[in-house]
Amino acid sequence: MKTLLMMCVTLILFSGTSLKAQGIFDKIDKALSKVDKAANAADKTKGTSDKLFGFLSKKKKTTDTKTEEAMSTTITITGVDFGTLKALNENIQKCTGVEATKIKYNAAGSTIDVQHTGSSEDLLKLIQKSNSKDLFADKNLEGLEEGKIAVNAGKKKP
Repeated sequence: MKTLLMMCVTLILFSGTSLKAQGIFDKIDKALSKVDKAANAADKTKGTSDKLFGFLSKKKKTTDTKTEEAMSTTITITGVDFGTLKALNENIQKCTGVEATKIKYNAAGSTIDVQHTGSSEDLLKLIQKSNSKDLFADKNLEGLEEGKIAVNAGKKKP
């Protein structure tokens, strides 16, 4: 009987301890739930602010990038030899806003593909101020539209 009584007392003591432990675990669980809720609320707030500021900054960026966006213009030149084409390419590369050029030579008609900022008209104005201004004089200009400039170097107008 003594042993049974000792076992009961031991069982009661351990069950009291386990109840206390369970209470502590419940408190920890509640605290973690509160932390999770706060973190979720912060994430939602951050997401909303990111969307709001992202929307506003994207609108602003589109107006900024249009002025800085790289354009491509193909310059078609007829009546020019390879040496003149190379010199012209070097002068174009020196123009402000020109990022890259690529030449294609053909005796019938050559092209220079130009990556630049600004419009094709802006590029033409810069070239007309460079050492190639004689070649790009108004009398030699055969066409100008966004992305294309056409020049005939062999053409002579009074």
